[in-house]
Amino acid sequence: MLKKLATRLFGGGPSGRSEKGFFLIVRCSGCGEEFNLFINKSTNLSQNFDEQGGVTYFLNKEIIGSRCRNLIHVRMEFDGARNLVSREIENGEFIDGD
Repeated sequence: MLKKLATRLFGGGPSGRSEKGFFLIVRCSGCGEEFNLFINKSTNLSQNFDEQGGVTYFLNKEIIGSRCRNLIHVRMEFDGARNLVSREIENGEFIDGD
């Protein structure tokens, strides 16, 4: 039922992507707990302006689960069109749904 709702709202299940955003799926390296977070590209990304007036975007996300107190830190960088350029994670791992 939740997958149907996600499909209607965002154009896909946990591995789905849409123009509005994408699902960030990560696993805690301490306890193995998995997290499915929807990242809205319009509201969750922060702007970064360069000296020439261009703009890029980034996401800093901190995640704490219910099983342990391991802080997972995600950093993602996007170009001016909000396309993913790089990503890194501390205390966890990315789970690619595609």
